[in-house]
Order: sequence, then C-alpha cells, then structure tokens
Amino acid sequence: MPWKEPHTQDDMTSPGGAAMCDEDLLVRVASGDERAFETLYGRHAAAVRAFVRVRVPDAGTAEEVCADVWLGCWRSARAFRGDAKVLSWLLGIAKRQIYMRVRRVRPNVTALDDAPEPRDDGPSPETAVLSEVGVDDLMALLRRLPVELVETATLAWLHGLSYRQIADLSDVPEGTVKSRISRARRLLRAQLDR
Repeated sequence: MPWKEPHTQDDMTSPGGAAMCDEDLLVRVASGDERAFETLYGRHAAAVRAFVRVRVPDAGTAEEVCADVWLGCWRSARAFRGDAKVLSWLLGIAKRQIYMRVRRVRPNVTALDDAPEPRDDGPSPETAVLSEVGVDDLMALLRRLPVELVETATLAWLHGLSYRQIADLSDVPEGTVKSRISRARRLLRAQLDR
C-alpha cells in the first residue's frame, strides 16, 4: 500500500449518505481500499497515539509502534471478527506491538570472564584454613568437595597457579575456574563453621 498523508475529515459515506461505521470501513480496508484506511486512520490515529504514548516513554519508539499498529491494521483487517469495537481491536494490536518491542530489549549482560571477583574483606578461606589446620587436614576438607572443585582449588591454593593457568590446564574457560574457586570457598567456609 503506498503511503500518503490521510484525509483528516471523515469523507467515506454509506450508500444512504451517512458516514460509514468503523466495521464497514474495516471490511473495505480488508479488500485493499486505501481511502477507507485513510478514513479509519483519521478517526482513530489520535486515540492510538495517546494509548501508545502513555505506555512507551520514548517519543521515537512510540511513533514506530504507532506505525506498526497501522501496518498491522492494513495487513490483518481480514482477521477482524467483529466481536469487539474497531478501536478496541486497534488497541489490541497496539498492546501486542508494545509487548514485542519490550521483548526485543535485551538486558545488559556481563560475560562471566569479565565479571569482577566477589569482594570479601575477611580472611580468605585458604588463609583461614591454612592457619587453623595443616596441609593434611586441608586435603581432607578439600576431598569432601566435588572432584572438579578439589582439582581447581588444589591448583590455585596449594600450587599457586593463576586462573588463566588453571583454565589452560583444565581445558575450561577462565570464568569456570573463577566460579569453581568461589564455590569451593563457600563450601569450605561452611565446613569450617560447623
């Protein structure tokens, strides 16, 4: 449908000379009648715009949603079943368009490798464990952990390897090493608190 500025007056009339009702206009829109579409637009564009503007704070995005509403009206006029008023049907299209816009917005996500290490101002678990127990006792505590945590914690705490070195040795991402160390700390702290 070529777009042109719609007529602002309601110039579609029924055979008897009265203005056509919205439902009749929509039937004509379904058959491709651009003039009926323009009339329908003239009747309801302000209401659709106000409905969208209240729900979409950004003016540019609101205008895009409104354009999508009218495009949806043009494309799906045949689907109108007549069980609601045309304006309600248009506002239903608007709700779906707004919802689709909101779903497209993706939250900011930080890659695990780029996430900062959690801060803990107390003594590190390895320092606390080593000060309270010997290496044999530490190994006994570590063996209670899942196998992958034992390997990672041993390489970090007893052998002093960096996360990158452990990642290379274990063939896992550095973020996985960080999360394993963090989990091992929590579990060891819980064992020490008992």
